[in-house]
Amino acid sequence: MRLTKLLLCLLLVFTFSCSSSSGGEINPDDYQIVDPEEENDDEETEEEEEEEQQEVTTVDGIKIGPDYVVFEPEVTKSDLGLWVLRKKGEAGYYPDTDKFKTTAGEIPALNDNYLEFTGNNLNGGAAKSPLTYTFVCPKTAKFRLTMRMLQTLEACTPGTEHCANDGYEKGDKRNDLWFKLEGDFTTASAFATEELKKNHKFWGRGVRKWGSIHKMEGHINGSKRHSDVVVNFKKGEEYTLTISGRAQGCGIDYILFYDKDLEAKEGSEFTVETHTDLMAALPEHLRPDIID
Repeated sequence: MRLTKLLLCLLLVFTFSCSSSSGGEINPDDYQIVDPEEENDDEETEEEEEEEQQEVTTVDGIKIGPDYVVFEPEVTKSDLGLWVLRKKGEAGYYPDTDKFKTTAGEIPALNDNYLEFTGNNLNGGAAKSPLTYTFVCPKTAKFRLTMRMLQTLEACTPGTEHCANDGYEKGDKRNDLWFKLEGDFTTASAFATEELKKNHKFWGRGVRKWGSIHKMEGHINGSKRHSDVVVNFKKGEEYTLTISGRAQGCGIDYILFYDKDLEAKEGSEFTVETHTDLMAALPEHLRPDIID
């Protein structure tokens, strides 16, 4: 390293000599000796920052990226109870049965399986068969909770109860579950922090195709309200999500927490609204990994 600095100094002296012999004036400010050690430090810092941004880990089936947490519901350590794992080619897998009418051409379930709640009835019911998921948050930010959801609506006879005129169950059936959160967080939505720590209805739309659960239902000052679930999480803190069955036939493909700022990220903007299919609308990395 000392030899390198000596060579740089000799080069600078040689340049001064040549300029002086040609009659030019020397301005010391035009010359700067760069310390190679400083350059290396800058490069290492940039590499470390890039690695931190791209780091993705999987813990107990839960995929944790720099600004998201995503997982399939079947990775839970809880007993499934009234939840059933539907697999392609097996009985009850949607839409591989004559009971169901599906929208053709839609993206199927990730890894060809999903969880379906089989308790209560198509309208809902008490919280049953709770499933828990615990993870460590990758950054301090506002995180939004969403899920890829399917309403397994059955074919029916128009004019009968719960049946729409087009021959399948109405689009507001089989579309919700219960949820609650635990950990050191605060609310960033319409509902108070303490409300998010209690069971509340979480609903959406996926009428005969994969869509999303994205709205919490609750009451504020006696009035029913609906709101996105957005919370302030802290980097390094442990959080637990609990989901419980509510409406029979509600199918869940995967569950996603993402940094709310990602919705406006230049070049990859997205929104999650009624009927939004998370797999179709969101960047590919915001999915669980495909299992070969």
